[in-house]
Amino acid sequence: MTPTETPAANRLSEARTYRRLLLGVVIGGVALNVVLRYFDYSVLAELTYIGAFVLAFVVWLGTDVRLFDERDVAIEQRASQLALTASALVLVLGASGARLVTALDLYTVPTVVWGALYGYVAVFLTFAGAYLWVRTRR
Repeated sequence: MTPTETPAANRLSEARTYRRLLLGVVIGGVALNVVLRYFDYSVLAELTYIGAFVLAFVVWLGTDVRLFDERDVAIEQRASQLALTASALVLVLGASGARLVTALDLYTVPTVVWGALYGYVAVFLTFAGAYLWVRTRR
């Protein structure tokens, strides 16, 4: 007997192809952006980057196949949880350490470090907003 593909297997194969295309567009856009910026083509670099984003969006919405399943969602949730935990540690220890060494006149923390710490605060405020949005929608 010759093996035949079931509709489910065909759908999974098609989803895998589109996921790879989506990932290739994103990675290619980022890589091309970095290379073009290196050679001082700033405007072209940004246009390429935005174009890759639009193309990735078209790939994502342009297929009737679901690209990500429950397993992918569970992996993303776990990765997000780990990333937020690591970011919380960096924020708590970094901000406390920076304030402490400043208060004790041991070291003058550069402005860029304070900016990075406020960036971490912005990440958590964004998470809180997203959490509240999702929570009120259920």
